[in-house]
Amino acid sequence: MLRFPNPGSTIANFVFVYTAAFERLQNQTVNLDDIVAATVEANLATSSGYMGSEAIARSTRTDRSRDPLYNQLKMYAELFRALGWLHPTENSALNYNFTLLGRQVVSAGQFYMPLLEETVLGIAHPSHILTIRGDHNLRPFAFILRTMLASGDALSRDEMIIGPLSALSDRGDDPVTEVATLVGKARQDPESIKAAVENVSRLRNAQINTLRNYTRWPIAIMRDCGWTEKVRMKFRRTGRSFEVHRLTEHGKAVALRVADAIDIRVDQADSLSIDQKEGLSIHAHYKMLERSGFDIAPVMPKLDATRDAYRGALNSLGVDLDSDILFSPFQSLNVSDTGRIFPAVNEGTGTQQEQVTATSRIDGRDSREHLFVVPNYVQQQEQGDGTETASLKEELRGFLESCNSIEEAAEKFAISRSSDTQVQFYPLVSQMFRILGFKSEHSRAGVNYQRWDACVWAGNIAIPIEIKSPTEEVYLSTKAIRQALENKIILLARESLETSREVTSLIIGYQIPNERGDLSSLIDDIFKTFDVRIGVIDLYTLTLIAMRATIDEMTIDRDQLSLLRGFLHV
Repeated sequence: MLRFPNPGSTIANFVFVYTAAFERLQNQTVNLDDIVAATVEANLATSSGYMGSEAIARSTRTDRSRDPLYNQLKMYAELFRALGWLHPTENSALNYNFTLLGRQVVSAGQFYMPLLEETVLGIAHPSHILTIRGDHNLRPFAFILRTMLASGDALSRDEMIIGPLSALSDRGDDPVTEVATLVGKARQDPESIKAAVENVSRLRNAQINTLRNYTRWPIAIMRDCGWTEKVRMKFRRTGRSFEVHRLTEHGKAVALRVADAIDIRVDQADSLSIDQKEGLSIHAHYKMLERSGFDIAPVMPKLDATRDAYRGALNSLGVDLDSDILFSPFQSLNVSDTGRIFPAVNEGTGTQQEQVTATSRIDGRDSREHLFVVPNYVQQQEQGDGTETASLKEELRGFLESCNSIEEAAEKFAISRSSDTQVQFYPLVSQMFRILGFKSEHSRAGVNYQRWDACVWAGNIAIPIEIKSPTEEVYLSTKAIRQALENKIILLARESLETSREVTSLIIGYQIPNERGDLSSLIDDIFKTFDVRIGVIDLYTLTLIAMRATIDEMTIDRDQLSLLRGFLHV
């Protein structure tokens, strides 16, 4: 069975870990200890309940196989390699370099998901980048999706184990039908699927729970990419129900695309001439970026220059020139090939530096300076509820004492809340505003009759708040802005609280995306059409202001808060 490590947490946190390591270590050759230190520094990993250097000290063992942090990050690194974001050096499998593809994932900011999807589909075995036991000849996620199409658009966890993840190859006459037939037989009754899983367990000499653990990351990927949703199906013979992961509309579209695409593997690429391999790699890589929303216009001269070599590659492989292909060079070719085709980027190296910068840009960069509002601090006149906020104030002081600056303290506090659900995040937002001297109340998560998630009062005037916890949205989206508009309309229509049309409708979220073009356009359009202000505050900014209130009793001006339009920007 194909084994995927399970480092834990959400896919968003998985990307956070890579981003934290990249931002601290880019342009360096690193080892696992370097990645551990970067992850701990970003407060994305703990050991024995401790953070920072104490976490590393409590985790470190002489026998590295018993070192919890080291082994957790080893699992992360294995998956980063599979995705083509991290490459081993030519001299050592445990020393790594960050790739251009990884750089582009980080540069995508909020919009990382389409490129993540592409790199998930790019995972293939064998590969010059991966070392894996067994003789797998498999593009696993594409094969799972194709099997789902042939199995009623759905697979259960155990059906993935006995079917696509246990297949040695997805190449040949009709591997999908063969695996779908196996799944169909197991779908007769509970005893059939149980016997099939036990057979895999016996053949692979692995506990059933271990086999199921290998499915956790693939299932999380398909869920968080929006490819699948949980539903229940019935066994054909008994009518008893069981849980499956069914393709969503988006997932089915992806499955149909990969089913129609021409799958090019590493053995085929290695059969090409040097020029043909380069042409195939450049065109496959930048087409993948284009599908992910990148603007590839800056590299059109490079694509034009290698077009004949690309056509030659497809002709050599017997592939139609208009075919959609599945091939990711950073996930297939050896390090020397990718290094030659995509030269390393060094500061101040002219054309190549410009090329990488250009191809790392997502459309929609925001240039509306009027929507960036610097806080106007005033002396705090009113104190929040000391009983309600005492614990949070103490926590904020702890971060302030352990950091060199208020900015560092606010950033580390925000990172410490990256896994907060609605249950933790809603009251946190209200308590922050109380620390600032404002009356604030939050609704219970899942209670919809109020419509808004919280309110803050500027004097007697109520300001509705739409809250997005980090487990809902790491980066705020246009959906939050539309909901903030709805909050204001409903508050005005129902007249349940005293407010006025010119008062803002707030959004509080974990992080504002680097690319704010869509958000900014919508904020401006709403103001122009409805004369409604939408204000946006991220957790870092709100925390920094609350820390100012904690240490020197300074708060944001009440009028500025109530009339905020755009992003409160520190």
